[in-house]
Amino acid sequence: MAATADIVPVQRELIIPSAIVRVAGDVENTELLTKSRAGQVGLNEMNYTLMRGKCGVILDFGRELHGGVRIVCGFGTNHARIRIRLGESVGECLSEIGERGSTNDHALRDITVPLPMLSDTEFLSSGFRFAHIELLEEGAELRIKAINAVFIHRARKQVGTFVCSDELINRIFDTAAYTVQLCAQDLIWDGIKRDRLVWMGDLYPEITALLCLCEDDGCIARSLDFVRSETPLPLWMNNYPMYSMWWIMNVREYCRRTGNFDYALAQRGYFYGLLEQIDGCIAEDGSFDFGGNFIDWPTHGHADEEEGVRCLAKMCAQNALELEKLYGSDGTLSEGILKKLCRRDASVLEKKQIAALKCLSGTPMSAVEIQLLLRGGAYGFSTFMSYFLLKAQCRLKGSEYALNSLRQYYGGMLRLGATTFWEDFDLDWEKGNVCPIDRLPRPGERDIHGDYGRFCYEGYRHSLCHGWSAGIIPFLVEEVLGVVPVEDGYRRVRIAPKLGGLRFAKGDIPTPYGVLHVECRDEGGKLDLKITAPDGVQVVS
Repeated sequence: MAATADIVPVQRELIIPSAIVRVAGDVENTELLTKSRAGQVGLNEMNYTLMRGKCGVILDFGRELHGGVRIVCGFGTNHARIRIRLGESVGECLSEIGERGSTNDHALRDITVPLPMLSDTEFLSSGFRFAHIELLEEGAELRIKAINAVFIHRARKQVGTFVCSDELINRIFDTAAYTVQLCAQDLIWDGIKRDRLVWMGDLYPEITALLCLCEDDGCIARSLDFVRSETPLPLWMNNYPMYSMWWIMNVREYCRRTGNFDYALAQRGYFYGLLEQIDGCIAEDGSFDFGGNFIDWPTHGHADEEEGVRCLAKMCAQNALELEKLYGSDGTLSEGILKKLCRRDASVLEKKQIAALKCLSGTPMSAVEIQLLLRGGAYGFSTFMSYFLLKAQCRLKGSEYALNSLRQYYGGMLRLGATTFWEDFDLDWEKGNVCPIDRLPRPGERDIHGDYGRFCYEGYRHSLCHGWSAGIIPFLVEEVLGVVPVEDGYRRVRIAPKLGGLRFAKGDIPTPYGVLHVECRDEGGKLDLKITAPDGVQVVS
């Protein structure tokens, strides 16, 4: 199926700074920058922010945004050189390129340009919350009428909701929803600052989150089609064999939640070619050679990773079996892959992500592996795999335990100033004196952005708005509200809430037939459940 036309219009909003973080040098009347004022400069402008000589100001726009910066300039030194640095943290917008991972990769966020007087000019396109505007020339003068963030996003209506008795969990849900909406532009990017690419594995938590929040608008199909079209077989998607496995899982999940059978059927030729290619990499004794293994950056190169690939391949084959039956096949190819993979396994020694995949793939787990997955709550979590980690903990220990891990892990990012969720987070990073993202470190403090991160996202290169972190949204819908489609497109749905110590939870879930509303309350140990299902959705026990 060809990619559909973009039906969601682009919105452009001008955002006024919420605060002035720092002023350096000769700058007057900075308070005017935080006020709502007419955006047009005039020849007789009397109220302006005056910048003289080498000076600068750091602005806080209050939350992570996708877009650029607009500067409205009155009279002054014509074409004086200014430097604009955007940052997801205060530290990043003060950093030099190359300093602690600071980069212009994928999206420029650090430029030097001449600023014309009597101008209204927009610069850059990135992901940021803070902007550092500097005048670079001695003797120069600028009269600034306004500096705005230009917020670019899709006018995609969010109909999916989740509200419960715990305000921290509500805030986590809302932050995750905002994160994935920022990353869902015409196609689904993984990050708006650095990873403006369509990564097939990373799409899984983004797709499931978006379909819990919004009606299907074609963005998901376009993203799946884009990677498939640039990956003719025998190539592997995004150069990772596992990401081709994720494609099969993504197509199945898309069909399950939307009931778009035409789309799934249109993938049949590519699907069977890919499934045969996967089968050819797996020997009869269950060993495999895909030419490289990858699950998650924190597991990459670890001894546990091979078992993670085996479990992911099992989950892929389970999803492929459902697609084969949709295509009218008996599922022989998928069942054969599963049988081969089940002929061997290995113990998971350290990585919780791999233990979670083992649990959810239906592979028997040892007591030691179960203890590994549960030990320390959210210690050892990663944002990409949070959906699987929380689902597995819920299956093994119950929803109350998993919700405590959710609070611990995602609450940690919020405590450090997050307004969107990050590419990765480790609870160990919170230990000691750590500076949040919305100010500069004090003596003896470490910078949570510049001093941490690892692998390809060290320091300021670390993306603080990454869509793959949104897997907590389908977790809350499926496990706490207990909403699981048992027939594609929610034609039949099972609803079995597990409040996990919450007094109440309610939510709206978009379906192809309208909004499904679920509300449940703990009444002295007895669950009071109210369901409003649209015509076409049958609730089954």
